[in-house]
Amino acid sequence: MAKHLFELSPERGRAHLDDLLTRAARHNLYVEIVALADTASYSVAPAEQVSAIAAIAARHPNAVLEIANEPYHPTQRPEVHERKQLAEWLKLVPPPVPVATGADDTFDDSADGEFVTYHFSRSSGQQGWGHVLALAEGHAVRERLKKPLINDEPIGADATYQPGRREDNPDRMRGAALLTRMTGMGATFHHEGGLQSLIPDGIELACFKAWQEAWSHLPADVEDQWTFRLAGATGSAATVSGAAGAWEVQKGNEAWLLIVGAPAPPQVQWASGWREEAPITWSDSQLRRAVRIAP
Repeated sequence: MAKHLFELSPERGRAHLDDLLTRAARHNLYVEIVALADTASYSVAPAEQVSAIAAIAARHPNAVLEIANEPYHPTQRPEVHERKQLAEWLKLVPPPVPVATGADDTFDDSADGEFVTYHFSRSSGQQGWGHVLALAEGHAVRERLKKPLINDEPIGADATYQPGRREDNPDRMRGAALLTRMTGMGATFHHEGGLQSLIPDGIELACFKAWQEAWSHLPADVEDQWTFRLAGATGSAATVSGAAGAWEVQKGNEAWLLIVGAPAPPQVQWASGWREEAPITWSDSQLRRAVRIAP
């Protein structure tokens, strides 16, 4: 359902959802369905909509469900704003379907479902790297909530830079994807054309390709089997100066160091016993791998 982005009635959306999920499965794609959006514009009862959507989702193993998009938003009906009511609607979703209540004002307000969706800050501070730096908090939040955490609507790519709303720098989009993986979170790729189901091209495509690099550079198990920490913290393999931010993941005798917001070469000091391999460098970010040498 949608009213303000494009016209999609709840009835029409439900009528096509089975086919959408079937087609997506042919391409090995999972679909996150949002049951409630722009509810203030429609007469359908939220419980009716959630129940109907959940029944469809239960027929498809590639479906996950978010009860409401930004439940606090003024385009939602008053009952959607209530955390207790959102938790009640979770009971309408059959157990096979992974479900989240929706990205609310705080992490805890979003945490009643089986996984947590949240919209991290899109700050343009720190020379445009603010929205990347904000992601580092995700690791501690995920550890505290003990649930999968998804940055569900990060800053979107666009041909034109709009501070705090749209990003046109592939380097920063790559950095966001790398840090997302290092913290153990999940995320969606958001882009302006995607609002109207357009395939990325031009700068949006360049940002998407940079985003995808995060899955080719880092180890496959980095989300859940590595120790994440701020560079320079106790136990870290390296300290960094001259950058907006730097973090590392470490497992056994291997460490990966991400450095962002460093247009000039940063100063990196590896701890005793660590040897750096060939670094990967971009315009103002770097990814470095090091191994620990046995004494």
